[in-house]
Amino acid sequence: MAYFRKVPSKKAKSGYTWSFTIETGVDPLTGKRKQTTRRGFATKKEAENAAKELSTQLENGLNIVDNKMTLNQYLPKWLEMAAKRKVKDTTFVNYQNVINFRILPVLGHVTLKDLNGSACQKFFNLLIDQELSNGYIKTIYKIFNISLEKAIDWDLILKNPLRKVDIPKERKRKYTVWKREELLRFLQVAKDENLDYFALFFVCIYTGLRRGELLGLKWEDVNFKNGNLHIQRNQTYLNGTFTYGSLKTESSNRLIKLDDETLNTLMQHKKRQSELKLLYGPQYSTENLIFSRKDGQPIHPTTLAVTFHSIMKKSDVPKIRFHDLRHTHATLLLEAGVSLKEVQERLGHSSIKMTGDIYAHVTEEMKSNASKKFSEYMQKNS
Repeated sequence: MAYFRKVPSKKAKSGYTWSFTIETGVDPLTGKRKQTTRRGFATKKEAENAAKELSTQLENGLNIVDNKMTLNQYLPKWLEMAAKRKVKDTTFVNYQNVINFRILPVLGHVTLKDLNGSACQKFFNLLIDQELSNGYIKTIYKIFNISLEKAIDWDLILKNPLRKVDIPKERKRKYTVWKREELLRFLQVAKDENLDYFALFFVCIYTGLRRGELLGLKWEDVNFKNGNLHIQRNQTYLNGTFTYGSLKTESSNRLIKLDDETLNTLMQHKKRQSELKLLYGPQYSTENLIFSRKDGQPIHPTTLAVTFHSIMKKSDVPKIRFHDLRHTHATLLLEAGVSLKEVQERLGHSSIKMTGDIYAHVTEEMKSNASKKFSEYMQKNS
């Protein structure tokens, strides 16, 4: 059904033009009727003809899109109305994390009608610049793409802007890791330069934590009596704001056993931090972070990167990414004879296959050593 009315217009000779409003269905998200309005017709007859033509097009399947809904409004509703009913609980949590911590902080303010290929390409370029793995970027693309395809089904957009976006092809990365001697040299320089950052680097190297896991640690996560460290949150920094949310996967929430040297390093670090609390008084942050600035506030990722590269340069060791400390930890564990299953659990990988794929170069050496040891045993005293 169409509604017609006169609209005052200074440009028209008659002093007015005609417009019509026509119903185009029901919004699947709100349950409210959707309408579209067309203006600028010289006569009522022209408006009636245009309304009739549009009605025919609608009957033939034409989508009329005039939606000012933002991604902040749409994506949570998509999660609740569609995704939640189609995927497992663990997968749904992953969907939530990707949307809440990756997509919405950057694109949440954008309306569906303004979301275009250019904006989406800039978003994925940002993810690449943040050095996220190709596999994780592919996961973000997959979830975002599914949500936008459903927006088409719900007549909220006419086409999916992600179809014109290029993302990096998933490929196996060649990891650069440090040898044991290089690690020890780096830690010694870090200890001489800055004791607080020394503690951070030491715990990272001795646990293999991801950066977000490391910076999200709080003192209640450490059990000095049992020698355990509970990894249960992830710190992210986007658009000037620090947030603490869920970990990358369900298996990332884990309990790590700490050696005596790591526990002692944390105790000494806590003692220095207690002295800073007294110095700053009520100005000291109540976040209770293990690794923080002198006033207890979160460490900016850029500050961490600059400090890491500065100490790395002074240590005269091969240049690596901060994340490669994690790979160094895992590689040395395997070389020390720790089983692949134990390394998987320590790193928080979702499957042992993932661990094996990443560290295939090390496991091949382990297989060769095992074969050699077995042969030597069989030939012993023969």
